[in-house]
This record gives sequence, structure tokens and C-alpha cells, in this order.
Amino acid sequence: MVTKLVLFLLVALGGAGLTLQMAWNARLRTSTGSPVLTTMISVFVTLVSLALLWASGTTDRGSIPAFNSLPKWAWFGGIFAAYYLVASLIAIPKLGTAVVFSLVIAGQMVAALILDSTGAFGVPQISLNTSRVLGTVLLLIGVIFIQRH
Repeated sequence: MVTKLVLFLLVALGGAGLTLQMAWNARLRTSTGSPVLTTMISVFVTLVSLALLWASGTTDRGSIPAFNSLPKWAWFGGIFAAYYLVASLIAIPKLGTAVVFSLVIAGQMVAALILDSTGAFGVPQISLNTSRVLGTVLLLIGVIFIQRH
């Protein structure tokens, strides 16, 4: 059984990995000269990595559902990954990694609060409360401090 602490650590490690991914992709972009080509290379490496993991059988294999069995929006989450990667690759040389990631996290928190409080797109609904709002406000204040370099 995976404990809450283990989940916290795994997710934090994933966040650290995203930061490394952007640093590595930013370096790749200096060679390709294109944020879009760099993103395509990154997504290709992601696809190969996932295909190898899937083929290894260490995770559930799953199955592809019929297109009409889900809301149409459920199929298009990858659009945001592409946008995020390209926007970050354009912004990192101009703003720096810490500023870009603080903005990414701020955007994620605001969107997450909206999703949680509304239960939109089938996520579990979690009521908005003072501590959640205060935590997000403090995070946004942190973004302001981080970008002042």
C-alpha cells in the first residue's frame, strides 16, 4: 500500500523532474533553434519511454476506450502539455527557470482551486475554504518575490 507520505514524495520528485526536463530542453533548444522542434523531440522521447514502460508489464496495460464513450474534451489533454512545453521554452531564456516555474505553479494552483471547488470535468469536489485560499494567495505572493531578481 502506498502511503500519503510516499505519494507526496513521488509527486515532489515528479516536479523536480519537470524542472530538470525544462533545463535540459532549454539546452536542446539552443541547438535546434526552435521551441516547437524541441518540444516534438521531448514528446517523442516521452512516448518512447512510456511505450517501454507499458510494454514491460510493470503497470496495468489498460485498453483504449471507444472515442464516443467519453466526453470529447477528455481526449485532448495533450494540447496543454504541448502549450506548456513551448511557452516554457520561449520564456526560460528571458525570465529564468525559477520565475517560469513559479508562474507555472501559480497557474496550476488557481486552476486546481477552481476545479476542486466546482468539481468540473469529473474531479472530486473539495470545498473552497480559508486555508486553501490563503495558501494560494501566499503562493502568488511568492511568485512576486521570486520574479524580483
